[in-house]
Amino acid sequence: MKKSSIALATASVFALGLSGPAVADEGAFKSAGCAKCHDAEKKKKGAPSVKDMQGQFKGDKGKIDSLTSLIVKGKDHPEVDAKEPDVKKAVTFAIGAK
Repeated sequence: MKKSSIALATASVFALGLSGPAVADEGAFKSAGCAKCHDAEKKKKGAPSVKDMQGQFKGDKGKIDSLTSLIVKGKDHPEVDAKEPDVKKAVTFAIGAK
């Protein structure tokens, strides 16, 4: 009974489209190469976790463009191999801004 309730709730969320953008942004985060250095919960390769970034920037939409530019033009993100729109989606996900 419990499993069917969870499955029904999950199906309802997907049917309503409530998780679409978050899933897409997480996909951009992974496909851009960000996950090679940034873990969800802990530091990895000296890079802050997604949890830490969300805590630091607290969903600050104003930081999206500056961080995107830093990543696209900077040399300190060598693992990132993506176009600017995808990096922007990844940054939006990473800092928790919607």
